[in-house]
Amino acid sequence: MRRTALVVGCLLLAVAAATVSPAVAQPTASSPTDVAGDFNRDGFADLAVGVPGEGIGGAQNEIAGAVNVLYGAGSGLSGTGGQLFSQVGGMVEFRDRFGSAQAAGDFNGDGFADLAAGASGEDVGSVGDAGAVSVLYGSAGGLTTSGGRLFTQLGGTAGGGGQLGWALVATDFNRDGFADLAAGAPSEKVGSTVDAGAISVLAGSAGGLTATGGRLFTQVGGTVERFDIFGFALSAGDFNHDGFADLAAAAPLEDVGTVADAGALSVLPGSATGLTTSGARLFTQVAGTVEAGDEFGEQLASGDFNHDGFADLAAAAPTEDVGAVQKAGAVSVLPGSAGGLTRTGGRLFTQNSSGVPGTAETFDQFGGLEIVF
Repeated sequence: MRRTALVVGCLLLAVAAATVSPAVAQPTASSPTDVAGDFNRDGFADLAVGVPGEGIGGAQNEIAGAVNVLYGAGSGLSGTGGQLFSQVGGMVEFRDRFGSAQAAGDFNGDGFADLAAGASGEDVGSVGDAGAVSVLYGSAGGLTTSGGRLFTQLGGTAGGGGQLGWALVATDFNRDGFADLAAGAPSEKVGSTVDAGAISVLAGSAGGLTATGGRLFTQVGGTVERFDIFGFALSAGDFNHDGFADLAAAAPLEDVGTVADAGALSVLPGSATGLTTSGARLFTQVAGTVEAGDEFGEQLASGDFNHDGFADLAAAAPTEDVGAVQKAGAVSVLPGSAGGLTRTGGRLFTQNSSGVPGTAETFDQFGGLEIVF
């Protein structure tokens, strides 16, 4: 089975539009390793730093992963009182990669930011690399394992190599005052289709995140195909300004017609019952030429770029050719509107765009990270 890994590159960053709670700073990229939130509710933002290559308990558990927490104070972030966490529940194992993706949200509505951390390489029983998500709750003393939980895939079957927790987003999809969590499993098998990808959504509640009422989503629109890796990147924002956060989820290796690995992204609207496929849409690259291997959607970020009250979405195609310059990279911007994200008024940016510093060069991969097999 094909495997995905990230290689260093330029991260696409933006200010997220959907705010769950003053305690939480929303993630600014599609699958951030580091996130900020006020875990002890002292008015200072704290920082959770992923250490996915950390060894836990000896060589047999190399790359098990960990999360460091640095607490804010009047003088700024400090190592004083800092914490180191390994996976909650399950077995700490070789190549779990705990902390490779994180999201902060107030999952139980108590005013303290909580932390979700992915271990996309976690084995579930005898199922290798199925993936899991640990949840640590905030308290007056900061993050704690007390009440912490480990979640595996919702619905379907925890497939070998599904890599749940590769990408995480925390926000309030049903506007009930509790943050919910969307977790990507980009290598999940859908039916007999390998590496098609899926997303599990866990609901927030007074008792914290729960699988009760949770849902599993596969790609919206298009055809579910081998190696689409739907859920590789996630971003949330209120794209139609109805008060419910919506979810953008990328399938960067989606074929567009006969064009292989061009990439696409699905948008699932939020509602009183949570995310829904009703009114969901599929988008491909804005402007430019849809080409083989563009990997559109590999990185996503949402923010209200024009301050009109609607969240907009930026989506990278890091291996887009710019003219004759191969794999220079491009970023598409889809504006928000009363009808949700729209191609109308959408723009494509490269390093050759007016006002953008730099020059588009071969293999620059503007806007993204390379997917390696």
